[in-house]
Amino acid sequence: MQGFDFTESVVIDAPHPTVWQLLCDIDRWWLASNPEHRSLEHLDDRPATEVGAEIRVRESIGGLPGEAVGTITAVEPGSAVTWKARAKYRWLGVTVPVEEGVTWRAEPAGESRTTVSARVWATFPRGPVGRLVTFAFLHLLDGEEKDREHARTELRYLKRTVEG
Repeated sequence: MQGFDFTESVVIDAPHPTVWQLLCDIDRWWLASNPEHRSLEHLDDRPATEVGAEIRVRESIGGLPGEAVGTITAVEPGSAVTWKARAKYRWLGVTVPVEEGVTWRAEPAGESRTTVSARVWATFPRGPVGRLVTFAFLHLLDGEEKDREHARTELRYLKRTVEG
């Protein structure tokens, strides 16, 4: 694969239903959860946790501005939501297409604790340009680590919001 795939997680001191309710209310937490988030737009009337719902986000990952239009592709009620998108990021004046996604998962960790995880993946274009972009993002820009920190920032925000 030309890209990356990782999972970050946090344990939140709150019952699973409380955490799941917040996680499903993307309009309440997503934009505020990371200073790299610029906008969140629902492209249809479906709830954000319904298969087929379309969402556009504008954000930066490690300083690279981008826009992603994606669809909720899977929902495990009370457990997980998956969003897959086609994104475009700008680097040195060049627009780079990226296939990306995230699965947000909430799992009980006892009676009053919940583990929340974000599995994040991205696939870069194939061919010579894709190899160059992959190398630059992963090795020159330390992009996977920056994307990991991006996810950790969101998870820390969820923890603070629920526990606070």
